[in-house]
Amino acid sequence: MISLYDVKKLAEQAAAYHHPQFRGVSKDEYNNVTFDFVLFTGTEREPVLTREAWSDDGLPAAARSLLEEEYREAHTLWYDAAYVHALGVLRHTVTPAWGDYLQARTRMDKAFAALATTADTHWHAAVSRLVTAQDQALEAAQVWDEQAAGVAAVHERFRASYIPRDEAYARAGLDPTGWVIGYASDYPDYPDYRGTPLVRQTTTAIKQQREHLQTVASLTVRSAV
Repeated sequence: MISLYDVKKLAEQAAAYHHPQFRGVSKDEYNNVTFDFVLFTGTEREPVLTREAWSDDGLPAAARSLLEEEYREAHTLWYDAAYVHALGVLRHTVTPAWGDYLQARTRMDKAFAALATTADTHWHAAVSRLVTAQDQALEAAQVWDEQAAGVAAVHERFRASYIPRDEAYARAGLDPTGWVIGYASDYPDYPDYRGTPLVRQTTTAIKQQREHLQTVASLTVRSAV
């Protein structure tokens, strides 16, 4: 079992090749080697052990092995930080897009619900308002899906991260409550937004509303006859 003294000695031998974020090495209560790094932001270069370290014949094998462990740990920390950073970059466009959709969808649903108590003399105007609200909700859904495509791409790029999505969102300052996010494959490079997740969901809701109106109109005509 290697001692803490020996571990630190190996770290000294490898001093020329430590990662720039490296601050030190120690052993935990279970005698496992642990590395201390300056906090990663995710904007750093991907940690990769240099060719010089591999080709340095004067570097003991044990010291090189310690370096490999150091860089594996550095890469894990950097990768998770890069995931959070990539989500955070989207914050200023994703959050407003979802808020806009919620407002548009609420207007649409309220306009539809209002028809139940709309007098016959105001029916056509109320239906017109509903159609306008439906169009606006569909437009907002398309804008959201454009933003959601970016979020899905980040999840795909960092799919090997051990950070749960909810934690990654929280660390990035995002509140994903209610978000409709598909897989990256749900958002083609040249999308037909009729098929993207929220547009599809909103289109279904609009279709159901219009089918209801058609049914009401059909029954109203029959009763008038």
